[in-house]
Amino acid sequence: MAQALRGRTGGEPELWRQLLLLVHRVGHTLDRKLQRRHGVSAAEHTTLAALAGGALRMQELAEAAGTSQSTMSRMVGRLEEAGLATRTVGEEDRRVMVAALTDEGRALLQDVQKTFAAELERALDLAAFEPATASLVNRLRHDPSARAD
Repeated sequence: MAQALRGRTGGEPELWRQLLLLVHRVGHTLDRKLQRRHGVSAAEHTTLAALAGGALRMQELAEAAGTSQSTMSRMVGRLEEAGLATRTVGEEDRRVMVAALTDEGRALLQDVQKTFAAELERALDLAAFEPATASLVNRLRHDPSARAD
């Protein structure tokens, strides 16, 4: 990482600032688009997508979505009220809550994923031309293992 940052003004602290800015801007854009078209936030999409592979304990789901267990519990509660997810007591450990997608949640996720992918690409395209985030977006999109033939 240090070698890749040589010549970059600000180094890693600047990269961190760009990352925070990029996440904030792209997340805000995704939230607006997903709420308007599907009635879910970007964080709720991330939760539904994590559950697409099967039921998860709340702690596992929180880790997969990059949030705290208490925040995840509230989010799954909202998804449950909307009929998109369920929570049940764990079979092996009654102290554990397990979340899963409902059929309605799985169907919505298929629609949301199309919007999410298109809007994420569009938001990153725009961010690639903003001076405050362009270098980070270009680094994220660069695959150093890809060979130009």
